[in-house]
Amino acid sequence: MSRRRLIWLIIILIVLALYFPVNRMARGGVQLSLPIDKLIPLYAPAVVPYLLGDILFIAFPIWAAITIKPQEFEAYTVSILFATLVSYFAYLIFPTFVIRPHISSTDVFSKALVIIYQTDKAYNAAPSGHTFYSALSFAYLSRWKPKYKPIWILATLLILASALLTKQHYVLDIVCGLALGILAFAVGRFYQTKWNLEFAS
Repeated sequence: MSRRRLIWLIIILIVLALYFPVNRMARGGVQLSLPIDKLIPLYAPAVVPYLLGDILFIAFPIWAAITIKPQEFEAYTVSILFATLVSYFAYLIFPTFVIRPHISSTDVFSKALVIIYQTDKAYNAAPSGHTFYSALSFAYLSRWKPKYKPIWILATLLILASALLTKQHYVLDIVCGLALGILAFAVGRFYQTKWNLEFAS
């Protein structure tokens, strides 16, 4: 890995880590719940794909920095930084939150979900980070590894479903996350095509 690419990877990881102070800075705001959200049950085992999404956020940029061709990594870098910074702006300017259910069960999945609730405040709901990070990651994987596209689609759907079934997000949070992910992917591809970026070589 070149020194320049390593620097950009470090920048990505630092920007991703800023989620935690932003999460704790949010106050007030609104919940974007719809009637359909009341029909979605809490399903504690959904915490498994949800946590896999957390791992993806960190592991994917590291893997991409090591293995992906320079111009493709450039486009991904533009996309992930754009989406992350836009989401932080949204969280602070238009704070949103979720009302989480009380968890009384003591099985391993419920305990893991309680830990998530304790470490991740109920703010930063829309756009859903799990949604736009997953959408971006698997959109780029569909370009880089098209043979496995059905797997990438299924993985995206599982993580999106987990965000709803763990009661970490509402449906509108997911919709906003998808919109941001699609926009960020388009921005990355636009700059790669029009500007022929070379900062990650």
